[in-house]
Amino acid sequence: MVHGMPNSDAGIPARVIAGRYRLYTPIGAGGMGEVWQAYDERLDRRVAVKMMLAESPVSPGFRGAAFEETLQTRRARFLREVQITAGIEHLGVPAVYDTGTDEASGRLFVVMQLLQGRELQTFIDETDYENDTVSVSWAAAIAAQIASVLDTVHHHDVVHRDIKPSNLMITPGGVVKVLDFGVAALRGVGILPRLTQVGMTVGTPPYMSPEQSLANAVGPAADVYALACVLYELLTAKPPFSPDDNRSHMWHHVHTPPPPIRSLRPDVPVDIEKLLLAMLTKESEQRMGAMEVYDALLPFIHDTAGTLAATDDGVLDPRLPFLRPFGGRARSTGVAASYTPTVVVPSPVAVPPAAAQSGPSALTEKEADAISDRAARLAQEGQLTQAADALDEAIARAADPELREGMQFNLAQVKFLAGSHREALALFEPLAHEYTNRYGGDDEQAQLCWYYAAQCRMELGEASAAIRAFDQVAEITPAPEDEDAINRYLDTLARLVSLYAAAEDLPQALEVGDRLRSETSRLRGSDWPGLAQIDAYLSRLRQDLG
Repeated sequence: MVHGMPNSDAGIPARVIAGRYRLYTPIGAGGMGEVWQAYDERLDRRVAVKMMLAESPVSPGFRGAAFEETLQTRRARFLREVQITAGIEHLGVPAVYDTGTDEASGRLFVVMQLLQGRELQTFIDETDYENDTVSVSWAAAIAAQIASVLDTVHHHDVVHRDIKPSNLMITPGGVVKVLDFGVAALRGVGILPRLTQVGMTVGTPPYMSPEQSLANAVGPAADVYALACVLYELLTAKPPFSPDDNRSHMWHHVHTPPPPIRSLRPDVPVDIEKLLLAMLTKESEQRMGAMEVYDALLPFIHDTAGTLAATDDGVLDPRLPFLRPFGGRARSTGVAASYTPTVVVPSPVAVPPAAAQSGPSALTEKEADAISDRAARLAQEGQLTQAADALDEAIARAADPELREGMQFNLAQVKFLAGSHREALALFEPLAHEYTNRYGGDDEQAQLCWYYAAQCRMELGEASAAIRAFDQVAEITPAPEDEDAINRYLDTLARLVSLYAAAEDLPQALEVGDRLRSETSRLRGSDWPGLAQIDAYLSRLRQDLG
């Protein structure tokens, strides 16, 4: 669920940029820009919009040529990050959808894929390494995915320069995303302006290669070195080098031999230790390429023996893309949905939404009515994703069972309208059973739920299950004055005829068809025009039956 979508009456209306992107909740900020959780009104989908920070002098005296030069450099960096990210087509790189300039503020913006999942740093922080370490296969799958991204990035003559756990995201389905190309370097492109000064160190100290620590030119080997630091930390809870009283991270990167990982964790295979030492060699020319690292890690991914990380819940398992290629997400085990996803954006920083941090208040009946009305309006306008988000958030806040069921029913209808029949069915069918058990089969809500559940089954190609659900509706004869129930009842009989005919159960199709004809005549009148069509269809069925 995406948290933080405001109610219709929540203060100032959300701002729209470029005529289509409605900005809602700020979810990240950094030196280059601020990132918003947003909604694309044209394509009915959630997105992340990163906007360059306001372009104003930092002090009254900082104006003129100096300010213009700094401004142009910032704009060039922002645009370069957009171009680099957009130019890399890889599942592990967040997609770029659009870019432009906001007319109201003149600020550059980029529209990107909105991610859900967890930062790798969060996994490391939340894992009790003394009692429940990360398995080698789990860590190898993470590192292999990153290596695959780096291989593609390096073939685009790009060096990321800031591979670290907080720039790596595990998303549902186990795909690892490499985030934040804000300090990436393009190699061999002399026409670009120098966006970093000579001698300026770029990167994060615990993960910086010796050449990077010395502010020398860096190439793909620097990213391989950083990946080794990340893999080392995944397996041991800390990167290979730590500062002490006299020596910094960077000094150790340049001078200290990397400590063999088996001295800290003896269960790590010897070949993994050799791989890490090769990736951490001081001489960049002697390091392996990213694809060599990928190939070396593959055998360890399929060895699933050993303990799993405490945070490994089956949804964010990075081995899934290797163990179930093209197979979608693993089936839910009841534990898989227990984690609370953090809404994350590609750059510059990932933070939980404010609503998730403070904890939502319990939903009131008045709020439920207002949210239901708003969701209905949004659905009528074709903004089904926004409607679903509003109802999802209401369900999370609903402590009262009846309020929660009402919101779930509304959400099921929105999912049905959106064509998400599997998701709609997962809501309609449990509600149908609950209402039937509580109030009886002739309850209006029970009938509606069975009717829509049956239609979902039909759309999913599950004919037998659809027949069983439609039977629940066909059992209840509607009152003569209830026009909605009559329409639903007669439509149910017609669909049952079609389902039986499609299954080549012609006797049953004729039996239900005769009932449809009789009930239509009784409820609509003997002169109703549609009776002729029913008679013609039944005549064809009898001919087929012989």
